Amino acid sequence: MGSLDYEVFRLVNGLAGNWPPLDRLAQLLVNDYFLTTLMSLMLLALWFSGNAETQRRRNQLAVLRAIISLLLANLVLKGCNQVFFRPRPFTYNQVNLLFYHPSDSSLPSNPATVGFALAMAVWPHNRKAGCLLLVLAILFAISRVYCGVHYPLDVIVGAGLGSLSAYLVVRRMRFLNPLLGKIVGLARRVCLA
Repeated sequence: MGSLDYEVFRLVNGLAGNWPPLDRLAQLLVNDYFLTTLMSLMLLALWFSGNAETQRRRNQLAVLRAIISLLLANLVLKGCNQVFFRPRPFTYNQVNLLFYHPSDSSLPSNPATVGFALAMAVWPHNRKAGCLLLVLAILFAISRVYCGVHYPLDVIVGAGLGSLSAYLVVRRMRFLNPLLGKIVGLARRVCLA
């Protein structure tokens, strides 16, 4: 798997530096703040959106589940980083680096974990918002490989971790439903929903 991972990395990262407009777009997408801020703003907008009362409630539950999925995914990710460290592609290889030198473990990819945890938690509640978040998560993951800071396997594992966390929160942790309902009710009573 290692050689395939590296070959796919070379194929994608080999495109960097050949077309300046694509490089600038990738540098915008790979940024630690741009897409995460955009995703956060989407969750904020989702919290207040919905024409019918039932749709607004579904959106609010989606936002709460996305936040819990993100927390769970990050907890597991930090645990993985304590046990296993994978060097970044630029550590031992010549790469077209279009980003700074992160020093944490390359596997799993933090941005892919975050993006997929949010997208996959929202998806069952609101397909449009979930689809848009999923597109952003995929762009975030691809840009990390393109810019030379992750191997493809890093973003695949991160996407899997984020998706699994969302699945557990949305489908398996039903014991959270009463608490989430109370949070939504409290938010409405204090005019925050």
